[in-house]
Order: sequence, then structure tokens, then C-alpha cells
Amino acid sequence: MTFKSDVVFDEIKERINTEKELAKKVSTAFRITVTASDGTVKKWTVDTKSDPAYVGDEDREVEVEINIKDEDFMKIAQGKMKPDQAFMQGKMKLKGNITKAMKLKTILDPSMLKSKL
Repeated sequence: MTFKSDVVFDEIKERINTEKELAKKVSTAFRITVTASDGTVKKWTVDTKSDPAYVGDEDREVEVEINIKDEDFMKIAQGKMKPDQAFMQGKMKLKGNITKAMKLKTILDPSMLKSKL
């Protein structure tokens, strides 16, 4: 199964490794579990605390765990849905430090993502 969100994670990886200040500003480790429409699950670790920042499938200690459907993650990445809106509607489940979870908006800013989503 191909995940639509793979392109977003590739973009996040590029951004946090070229924009060092962005990684420092976010300074949080996330595990984002994305579920495709067929039920296939893919886990991503986004660790902006490490140097260099890391994006991949390595299992690391994280401060925030996020569970979301691939299509909803894409809506957030495209600016069609706000992360807090997804959370309030039950489309995104959070576990861990909620204040740090809000920093996800910084790296998922649709205006900053270069790829054609």
C-alpha cells in the first residue's frame, strides 16, 4: 500500500535538516501512526530534538504519539483541516504532552511545504 502522506514526511525530513532553527524551535520527538484506507499502518518517528533531526521508521523514545488516517493527515498538510480541528473531531488521537503536540503545526505548515500535495 502506498501512503499519500509519504511525500509529506519526505518534505518534513528535508525541511528540518536544512532549516536547523526550525528543528530547534520544535524540539520535540513525535511518533505519528498513519492508517491507510485499507487498514495498513505505517509508523513515522519525527525527532527534532536529535542532532541531526530524524524522520523515519526507527523506534525511538517520543514525547507525543499521534494516530491519524492517511487522508486526514493529508488534509492537514494541505491546509484543508487544522490539527486542533482534527483532534476535536476525533480524527486525530493524541497521547503525551499536549503543548508539545501543538508544535506539529510548525512543521506541518502548508505554506512552507514545497511539494505539490
